Amino acid sequence: MRRAPEGPGSELSLDERDRDFIEELRDWLDAHATGERLGELRSRAIPALREWQATMADAGWAGIHWPLEYGGRSASFLQQVLYHSELARRGLPPLVGNRGLSLVGPTLIAHGAPEQRDRFLAASRRADILWASGLSEPGAGSDLASLQTRAVVDGDTLVVTGQKTWTSGAHYSEWMYTLVRTGASIPKHAGISCVLIPLAAPGVTVCPIRRMNGEAGFNEVFLDEVRIPTGNMVGELDQGWKVAKTSLAHEHSTVFLGAQFRQSLLVERTIAQLGRREAAYGVDHGLRRRAAQAWINTQLLRLHGLRNMVRILDSGQPGAEGSVLKLFGQEEEKRLYELALDVHGVEGLTAGRPGKAYLGSRAATVGGGTSEIHRNKIAERVLGMPRDPWADDWA
Repeated sequence: MRRAPEGPGSELSLDERDRDFIEELRDWLDAHATGERLGELRSRAIPALREWQATMADAGWAGIHWPLEYGGRSASFLQQVLYHSELARRGLPPLVGNRGLSLVGPTLIAHGAPEQRDRFLAASRRADILWASGLSEPGAGSDLASLQTRAVVDGDTLVVTGQKTWTSGAHYSEWMYTLVRTGASIPKHAGISCVLIPLAAPGVTVCPIRRMNGEAGFNEVFLDEVRIPTGNMVGELDQGWKVAKTSLAHEHSTVFLGAQFRQSLLVERTIAQLGRREAAYGVDHGLRRRAAQAWINTQLLRLHGLRNMVRILDSGQPGAEGSVLKLFGQEEEKRLYELALDVHGVEGLTAGRPGKAYLGSRAATVGGGTSEIHRNKIAERVLGMPRDPWADDWA
């Protein structure tokens, strides 16, 4: 018997191919994402996450949006939504090599040399190689094109010097995808190149940045005359901005697909915990109002996500409307964890409880572009308002 789809995308009519797709995925997860392995994955231990992604890749369940010739399934956008929603519904963490799958892989497929595809694609899909994303710098975050890390061509070598910050995953990754300035005398968008840097190379120093909850998801990366072959450049010299726009489009179009389902689960669990709290201590009308508003906001995000999904299915391309999902989704997630923390009380501060997730959620409003930047994108690209005269065009 077929099981009904759940999560974002379940309200749409699925054709036979989509129904077969989600049924095959569920059968495979039923057989493999169970018991002790599920507990290991939820612990977020990197070795276990690597092994899990390799298992998924070998079965064809990692990088499903990649073309068939590179090991993917050529999955449609709707199938990607169903896929990420199903993983989120089961409480599975995002794949540890997601930057390789959603950022580096599609970039190499679109712009990489055949040798680069042969070297990196299969290894990235299996998490044999993990990638850090070295985009932001101390003086170039929202205005990414203002980056100052420079690379000088020395024969068949690039000599890279500079600093990256808020670099996700650099403390456990082997390689970094990054942008450097190779043309100092030409307009800033035209003088950027995209390069791949091994993090074990001489001159590379990785310094983890500790968050409020004690974890280190981000890093500073210092590059002191790091020498890499010009064969590590993706695309042409000084043409890296075009490459970067491809990368960011892929990243922003897929990274939030499972977030709405996770938020729905969080609301349900918080309301259930509120019921247990009230059974012990009595009704709290303030918490009830906040819980009701959280449920309403989650439904609004779900409906907006469906509208955005239909637009992508019609046009084949993600648009600036995705900034609405990113902005309000992550701002709402922050409020949800505040509510969950208040509902759990003192227990919420212990390890594994909402307190830890609450502290981590503050950083989510910065990653992938600050909330302020996404408000500008919504104003200018969705609502058609005039551009701020002082703001540089970062994308």
